[in-house]
Amino acid sequence: MSKLFKYDNFIKYLTDDSSEINGYLQSGSAALIWSIFEIQDELEISGNIAEIGVYHGKLFIYLCLTLNRGERAFAFDLFESQPNIQGIRTEEDMQKFNAINLEFNLAKFGLGNENVTIITANTQDLEPKDLLYHLESKKVRIFSVDGDHSRRGVRHDLNLATAATDESGVIIVDDLFNSLCPSNTEGIIDFFSTDNQNWEPIAIAASNGPIKTGAAKLFVAHKSHAIKYKAYLRLLNREDYKISDTFLGQENVMIFDFQNKPKKYRIDDTVRQSVANFLKEIV
Repeated sequence: MSKLFKYDNFIKYLTDDSSEINGYLQSGSAALIWSIFEIQDELEISGNIAEIGVYHGKLFIYLCLTLNRGERAFAFDLFESQPNIQGIRTEEDMQKFNAINLEFNLAKFGLGNENVTIITANTQDLEPKDLLYHLESKKVRIFSVDGDHSRRGVRHDLNLATAATDESGVIIVDDLFNSLCPSNTEGIIDFFSTDNQNWEPIAIAASNGPIKTGAAKLFVAHKSHAIKYKAYLRLLNREDYKISDTFLGQENVMIFDFQNKPKKYRIDDTVRQSVANFLKEIV
């Protein structure tokens, strides 16, 4: 697979440039997402990228910088038509929160109409077939859910995400256990207890900063690929792995907690062999 952007661009955004963009992306979550990118490259998983609730694009740009040639990223948000958005505190923020400002932020990093589609819409009004229409009937490999934080809203968006994400892909759900929006976690629980059959939680990236910088993220994979993602994540982020526990009816959900600066390892032959040995043992 041929990358659209140089690896150095991705690292520079992670370590420096992302500070220019308003929004929420903690270093712990970013480290696990980085590992997801590498795992997908290793397994030659391709597909588009989507996010519901992009705000100013802080996480969305991070995702976009991993695009392969021929892939596309889709941003869904209500923008200025949304009456009450968590995190907007000033009139200046509200004035900047629109599709035009997102386009401006994207352009700083070489992203535009040729590789990004911005859809101003309320995803609560969309059914899976509507979402797939917007996605040009192509499946997604990474889908970030950070839209409506009501109990009903996040449950609805998770149903959209699972319908649009390829079985080899990963769904990232924001604000798990966020004390400012407890209904968001209720909606996640409802989805897994009532609606879901084929997707499972694989990891939780604990919050490692003040609430104004973000909250814990939940990583979800299809049952057909969950064990591979878990095997790689456990090795690539091993210094921040703390424990595995049962969550949402699924055993061995990995918890990553970041007491210090996250430590991220790269995929090498040792990691490949360890994963191969592990997968051989469980067959």
